[in-house]
Amino acid sequence: MNKKYKMSDYWNMGTAIGLCTAVGVVLGALLSNVALWLCIGAGAGTVLGAFTLKSGKGDEEGGQQ
Repeated sequence: MNKKYKMSDYWNMGTAIGLCTAVGVVLGALLSNVALWLCIGAGAGTVLGAFTLKSGKGDEEGGQQ
């Protein structure tokens, strides 16, 4: 009955962008420049999400495309 979940069941592009943006907002609040850190966090989340999704698809299909 216990189903083990893989990380890919939870991790997607939206999750990466959301988490990195949240970290950026917190850093921006601490450093008094929310807009700058919001953009940095969203950009980092996009790059991180694209990298992890691309590397995950290569593994499922037996290597590089």
